[in-house]
Amino acid sequence: MRKNTYIFVDVEATLIRGQQHIIEIGAIKWLPDGTIERFSQLIQPYKFKKLNAHIQKLTGITTGQLLNAPPFKLVMPKFMKWCGKNSIFVTFGEFDRKVLEEELIRNHMDVRFLYPIIDFQQKYMIENQLKEQPSLMKLLEQYDITTDINHRALADAISLFHIFKEANGEELIEKQRTDQFGLILSEFRQQEETYDLYLSYISGRVWPTFVDVQSIKTIHKQLFFEIKEEHKELEDGDIETIHRTMIQPNQEVESFIKMMINDIQDKVLITRSGLKQLAKINRLHHAVFPKTEVMTLQHLLQNDEAVNEFTIHHSSVTTYENKLQQLMTKYEKEIIAEFEKRNLFVKEKVDI
Repeated sequence: MRKNTYIFVDVEATLIRGQQHIIEIGAIKWLPDGTIERFSQLIQPYKFKKLNAHIQKLTGITTGQLLNAPPFKLVMPKFMKWCGKNSIFVTFGEFDRKVLEEELIRNHMDVRFLYPIIDFQQKYMIENQLKEQPSLMKLLEQYDITTDINHRALADAISLFHIFKEANGEELIEKQRTDQFGLILSEFRQQEETYDLYLSYISGRVWPTFVDVQSIKTIHKQLFFEIKEEHKELEDGDIETIHRTMIQPNQEVESFIKMMINDIQDKVLITRSGLKQLAKINRLHHAVFPKTEVMTLQHLLQNDEAVNEFTIHHSSVTTYENKLQQLMTKYEKEIIAEFEKRNLFVKEKVDI
């Protein structure tokens, strides 16, 4: 018999005044004895008047149904009671967790019951080293699973549950547990004749009570570039002039990136705001990072000023590395909390 109760959750949402509001929540509870329970409820968003036509067509939910549905504040206490305690939530992608957290905070409700919560789409991509995000439909077809997938919350939760079982989701989660991390920070600024590049790599281990920084390495290089002028003939016969910036790669930078790639295997990768900021540097040096668990300082700290503290600000490399050491201690609670929320800590075996 399994030890854990899993809750596979999916939400449908619509954009109202620039914010996502949940209009439906669906969930499957998978108990250790194999018992299955279901939860499904439409939700009337705050100050709701009319459902977006695209969402209505996509889900089949109507404006009238939502006007007759209970509000979030009435639905969530029932959902929390149904979920019970000591459950592990499973979503497919980051969207559901993000919207649930935002909605709970907006309604002044306790968000802690959602944790631990696991993004199974990310876990699946790591296991299979996929670059493109797979859809539920694609995985249903891959595993030859027949189910009702019509962009409704309960239907998607059921689909996720079946995929989780077929993909040996429990084993996959256990396999990817880690308390090791690597944090990459980059700054790439164009000067008159060169690009000024700073790359820093912090590696360490996250304990339940503190973050152990094991090493901090920084490289500072100037990459030369030239601007080439190209001419392209348009369909109407006009000539378009295109200026391309050709940056020269650097051997030391390439070696530094390879070091990071080799070290980050099977660790959590933390970046400032995602790997896109590194994309130009990686392409230039033919570098491809492995698919691994990813966190961002933007999400961890939830504060632009705090994220900006990790910028070098014209300091020397030594001064900057000392500051990074201090910042890792300053924000260790946020890092530890996210490892707990994602159920990443390796459970120690106890000899009997």
